[in-house]
Amino acid sequence: MKQFIFGLFFGLTVAIADAAPAHVHGEARLEISIDGEQLVIALESPLDSLLGFEHLPRDAGERQAVESMAAKLKEAGKVLVPSAAAQCASTGVELESPVLGGKSEPGGHNDLDARYTWRCAKPEALRDVATGLFGVFPRLQRIVVEFAGPLGQRAGRLDARNPRFSW
Repeated sequence: MKQFIFGLFFGLTVAIADAAPAHVHGEARLEISIDGEQLVIALESPLDSLLGFEHLPRDAGERQAVESMAAKLKEAGKVLVPSAAAQCASTGVELESPVLGGKSEPGGHNDLDARYTWRCAKPEALRDVATGLFGVFPRLQRIVVEFAGPLGQRAGRLDARNPRFSW
């Protein structure tokens, strides 16, 4: 069953990547998957939606903005909140972006990719994930969500007035 759900999720991810706009300012993408006790959420966002710029930091102010962004995104329980009844504990946060020490893309259209993982004591109680991203990053206007789990696949859109994705 685990291989089926992961295969389904990764197949869905490939389909989304092929069908979705590659880079839309003000819009981020969340891919949520559940496999047994593990909840994994991948976030992809243009840096403009999080920082207001997409190039490598050019001065102390921009370096501070990048450090602040990274610190906020590392607080998994504030930016993404699984159903409380599921009793999920964060097990990891990974951030990847050129502004975090990588190489900038030509043309300056750089993204941030984040991966959040949780171990849930009661995964059957997982029914939704709320996000605090809109309050933390005001340039972010909407989030496109794709979900794959034991209850099947779903898709949706979130915004500041509707920050919770349910399945």
